[in-house]
Amino acid sequence: MAGKKHSQKDSIVLKTYHTSIVEGSFAQVYGSLAQIGSSFVTKLMVIMGASPMQYSLLSGIGQASAIWQPLGIAISRKISQRKWLCIWISALGRLLTLFLGLALVFKDQQQGIWFMLMLLFFSAGLQSTGANIWIAWISDIIPLRIRGRFFSRRNQILLIVGLAFSYLVSFHVDLFESKGGSLRVAYISFLGAENFFVPGKQSLFLAFVFVFAALMGVAGLSLLALQPERKRRSSKQSSLRVILRQPFMDKNFRLLLIFGVWWMLAVGIGSPFWSPFMLKKLQMSLFEIQIYSTIHTMSSLLSFGFWGKFIDHYGNKSSMKICVMLGGLNPLFWLFVSSSNYSLLWLEGLISGFMWAGAGIITTNFVLSIAPKGKAQAYSGIYAAVAGLAMMTSSLASGVFYPGALDLGFKVLEPEQVMFGIGGIARWLTIIPLALVHEPRSIPLRKALAFTMARIYSWRFRSEKRG
Repeated sequence: MAGKKHSQKDSIVLKTYHTSIVEGSFAQVYGSLAQIGSSFVTKLMVIMGASPMQYSLLSGIGQASAIWQPLGIAISRKISQRKWLCIWISALGRLLTLFLGLALVFKDQQQGIWFMLMLLFFSAGLQSTGANIWIAWISDIIPLRIRGRFFSRRNQILLIVGLAFSYLVSFHVDLFESKGGSLRVAYISFLGAENFFVPGKQSLFLAFVFVFAALMGVAGLSLLALQPERKRRSSKQSSLRVILRQPFMDKNFRLLLIFGVWWMLAVGIGSPFWSPFMLKKLQMSLFEIQIYSTIHTMSSLLSFGFWGKFIDHYGNKSSMKICVMLGGLNPLFWLFVSSSNYSLLWLEGLISGFMWAGAGIITTNFVLSIAPKGKAQAYSGIYAAVAGLAMMTSSLASGVFYPGALDLGFKVLEPEQVMFGIGGIARWLTIIPLALVHEPRSIPLRKALAFTMARIYSWRFRSEKRG
């Protein structure tokens, strides 16, 4: 009987893995094209003449959406099966971005930009609510001992899918501009679309991209309905106030939250201006930005396997220390680039891709690793909401306190570069609160690195011996 139960459990985990990858691929295409952080959303705002403050609001909205996560706790706490609640809420959020192109209807472009920001605010919030329910759903199925590898493998596949679609769409968006030379002319001539690929129609093409993305996102949710769900056992439910207050009674959670707030405050400094800086100051095309994204993504793909195993073996705390060290280094690369020479970004893309691959898994997994059994949704929701609020604050502050250029004598830093430098230093300082967090399964970084190097050396020795 025990063997049969174990077999059924393995079958549920395997089906969850396969379903989450297929549905996640649709979600990744949607997110790459139409969510906050998409270069295509930023491109349309650049075309419409958005201000630094509006870029800050765009970034801030993305982080403010995490504040909606406790709503997921509130509306799902008394429901034994959360699948359809998650699906319908997420579907509504994705459908809203179907209408982003209507921003072009406004005669006043500023009104159009505010319309986009409003849609993205509600879209991101609803999807964040759905994500909170999904996290609780997944954590009930995927055992803690393999969760790092589960998220890393899933993210690997999703990134490949999102990257492929981003390349395809960015190539066609760039056809509306004069860049591309003979290849552009030959391709347009082959399509017989000389009258279509003209600058005045670029924004209209982006509007259709958002429609396609929204439909892909909703189609993916129909596949999510196939994912298994374990029915929660009925038990006496605490009041919502008690549920939301409980994580704050946990000293270790409070320490993790202090780190999360500090880290997100640091990450938020200058965050609204990465893409606008590349498009406006470095004068990079969307295709060139996709090359940077490819380097970043390939680095992530190659490192997900390492991070999944490293996290499962040595813990989230030691893994995050590596991310903090590299995370502070990444923004400093941007201080040395200009419109005439931005090749240094290819190296930065390698390092940041490796770092963010780890940070992405850790962000999801760390809070789950210290949450008591059955409390994962509340702990995850509160952490995401507070940390998201922190990044929203520094993102908005980046626009409010937008600095002037800084003349160092040997180099003049653009306003964005000033913020990137400050953000890098702030990231390094987060090692202070991280050191105070206790993770039961964590192994000190020094020992973790020693074990890892010993394994690499042992593998090389065996390979040479076989050769």
